[in-house]
Amino acid sequence: MWGLYILFFITIGVLSIWIPELKAGGYEDTTLKELSQNNPFKLFVLACIFAPIVEEMMFRTLIKPRHTDIILCICSWPVFIGLRFLPRDIHWGVVLAFAGVLLFVLFYILKHLITETNTQRFRAFLDKHVTLALIVASIIFGLVHINNYVDDFVINIALLMLIVPRIISGFMMGWIKIRNQGLIWSMGLHFMNNAFVVGVVILAR
Repeated sequence: MWGLYILFFITIGVLSIWIPELKAGGYEDTTLKELSQNNPFKLFVLACIFAPIVEEMMFRTLIKPRHTDIILCICSWPVFIGLRFLPRDIHWGVVLAFAGVLLFVLFYILKHLITETNTQRFRAFLDKHVTLALIVASIIFGLVHINNYVDDFVINIALLMLIVPRIISGFMMGWIKIRNQGLIWSMGLHFMNNAFVVGVVILAR
């Protein structure tokens, strides 16, 4: 994965000589920078624990899924969207605790409402089109991260270049889930990837 990152950045560095629009100097992940300076512990918890768990539930559960994966996917999206509507002055620890409880409750309820028979046909369809599911999930994973750089969802060539590494990492996380047949593996890779980035950012303050 890091080899693909390096290859991508070298390619963009060369192409930007002739295509200046590829340069993304006008965009910055201000939240990452601010947390690294003011609250590195919060940054670690959000980026290295919360994000790997919730984002893998959202984006990798439909890649060669088990029945439990389908339930986790259904649970995670309402939680992810719902957190955006909470007041900003609530302590982040309370927000994470609320998200954890809500995830658990939704999973418990849906686990009893949706049987393996209910998801069998859908899982068979996704297994048949696993490559398409991997590609689509990786692209959506990248697009969601556009909001790291802008408040409103917009797309231009510079922003697309910024999210290509996310698409690459999303693809590799999906691939490792397929190879090892478990969501815990993609969560582990997600953790290692984010932990490396967070560590570099904090040390470079």
